Amino acid sequence: MVSAAQLPHPEFIDFMSPVRKPQPVDHSILNEMLALRLQQLEIENGGMEAFLPKTGLARGTYYTMLRGIGNPTLKTMERIASKLNMTVFELLGFEIDDARRALKKRGVDYDELTSAIRKKDEATRRVARQTRSQKLLG
Repeated sequence: MVSAAQLPHPEFIDFMSPVRKPQPVDHSILNEMLALRLQQLEIENGGMEAFLPKTGLARGTYYTMLRGIGNPTLKTMERIASKLNMTVFELLGFEIDDARRALKKRGVDYDELTSAIRKKDEATRRVARQTRSQKLLG
């Protein structure tokens, strides 16, 4: 138990408070869209206990995302989408046709772009494997 004599004098309380005050939580449209979509997917997949393992997320991270706070990286969203066998667009609640239309307006073909990305990823993995093999051998 702390006695009254051990408590700081009231005039020093402000002096002793933390210098950096907590910042308000940043909310964004994408965070809210992701939270709503995760809730929807959770319901469609039999509840949180059934759905959470499919996402590959830690429970605390999942709860943070469900509240629409935090700042998941694009890589994190790609990993979740991949585990759920969908694209990031679908994870956020968009249809692939939405992405196709948006890219087409910029003169980019969705299928060509995804094919190029897939080839680039495969080449990157191949180089990484070769590099690991060379390190093990040499």
